Amino acid sequence: MEFFKQFLNQEYGLYSFSGRLSRTDFFIGLLLLWIFTSLVMIPATYVILSFSPQLLMMAGNTLGIWLGLLTALYVFILVNTLVLVLAAAVRRLRDSNVSPVWLLAAFLPFIGEAIIFCQLVRRPVEVHNEEAN
Repeated sequence: MEFFKQFLNQEYGLYSFSGRLSRTDFFIGLLLLWIFTSLVMIPATYVILSFSPQLLMMAGNTLGIWLGLLTALYVFILVNTLVLVLAAAVRRLRDSNVSPVWLLAAFLPFIGEAIIFCQLVRRPVEVHNEEAN
């Protein structure tokens, strides 16, 4: 669970882009966040899709309201997940001494994801402050 706490950046705040993040904390935290999001989204989608004919019959004019609330819930979860992953990726890139601007490479199909993955798995760079000596 320590990996997930580091991924969520408990020290500086949930959506903070500051601090350090190791490779292990990043990838295990990302896996745990993916599992948690899937445990929320998949059952909700299954319930809505399997009971949609009954909901349509029972809800009548209020079906649009229920679907709007469900869509708002999905958007809220996905946007929060995106910001958490983006903050963690920025901290991880900074930890390996790479500029977070490299995240813009994600817009390049196929090659961009490979570039970002290679940057994320780089070893952390130890920063030595020579003025402290």
